[in-house]
Amino acid sequence: MKKNLLLFAILFIVSCVKSAVKPHDTLVELGTANTLAVVYHYVSPTKQGDGSGRNPQNAADFLSTTIWNTINQQLANQPVCVKFAEGSYTRAFTEKPLILNGIGNVQHQLTLEGLPNKTVFDAPDNLSLKKGVLIDIKNSQNIHIKNISFTGNGSLGYALRITSDKDKKTTNIRVENCQWHDMRGIIYGAAGAHQKGTNHVTFLDCIFKRVGVDSHSHHIYNAYGPSHIFVINSHFEDCTGDYVRFRDSMDYCLVKGSTFIRNEGFDGKVFISMPIFNSRPPVGDEYFCSNYAFVNNSFVNNSSAKTANAITFYHSGFTPPSWNYLLTPEEGATLQGGSLSEKKELLRANFGIDTDKVRISNNTYSNKIVTQVALGTYPNYGAVTRGFKGWASLTEVINSSNTPFIWESSE
Repeated sequence: MKKNLLLFAILFIVSCVKSAVKPHDTLVELGTANTLAVVYHYVSPTKQGDGSGRNPQNAADFLSTTIWNTINQQLANQPVCVKFAEGSYTRAFTEKPLILNGIGNVQHQLTLEGLPNKTVFDAPDNLSLKKGVLIDIKNSQNIHIKNISFTGNGSLGYALRITSDKDKKTTNIRVENCQWHDMRGIIYGAAGAHQKGTNHVTFLDCIFKRVGVDSHSHHIYNAYGPSHIFVINSHFEDCTGDYVRFRDSMDYCLVKGSTFIRNEGFDGKVFISMPIFNSRPPVGDEYFCSNYAFVNNSFVNNSSAKTANAITFYHSGFTPPSWNYLLTPEEGATLQGGSLSEKKELLRANFGIDTDKVRISNNTYSNKIVTQVALGTYPNYGAVTRGFKGWASLTEVINSSNTPFIWESSE
């Protein structure tokens, strides 16, 4: 009886506290006993009411620097959720991008939340405009982006870019339930993570469809040293270039439980690639890494054209210091037809690729996909050939264990 009375008293006190709070005016939602209150702000395609962001009727202009400065200050003390109203955020293309630079707190998460299929960043097809990005997350941390859509055929480098300046970091970024579709003006990537200061970026339950202008265009273009880039339970359909690219010195990358589909008209490119382009003479400055896991994915080719390779390592150009990415005829013969141990040793000695650290398992491949995993090397950009250029299958050499690496759980 005493326990019941005590419980009733506690619930009564909590109820009184809640009834005294006006969430829209105070911008807070009470947390549990073990969590801090979440501060809520509201933004929309244009300023509403007084533009304070305190409620939907007074939503701030999403491009207002004032609201983002306020949010960053509040993150020092508690988590913040920014609600993006329904509407078309076309001004990120026609006026200026949404740039979040130096925002976030290691303890308190910033959430950027739209309405599914209704909060849309649109890049309209306009031949007079060519823009670099719609949303740029830079030198920031602990951000959760969810329920935001991107579309439009306007000429655009990236729709969402996550990056770091020199000697700075961007970390712990989660992109969830977002979608990119019908963006035939994308030059580089619908999304992407860049630079060595960027790490622990996760794309979860995302959808990518019909992206790109040519072979340089990708669904997710990651490059230049970021690490721990995870792609989980996502859908990729029709891209003019590689679907997911991990370029140059990228380590600890996971693609898991995702679907890759190619339909008619989007022919011949790679689904997942680890390319390097050493175009600067006399030696290269881009490097391979080894820590990759591509598991439980489905690769489907519905095009009448064959897909030569599903997953590739690819080198083009000069050999960087300490390595021999360009092969002699004898080395090429070993790569293409040597024993498993000979191939593994050549990959380790010449390219720095340890096939025991690459885990590719439980994927399905269907309809005109010739090779599951391959490596190609070519002496381009004026590099002098050592006698071999071409492709070799690595399918039988790669670790196919079902046991995850420890780092796969570090998203």
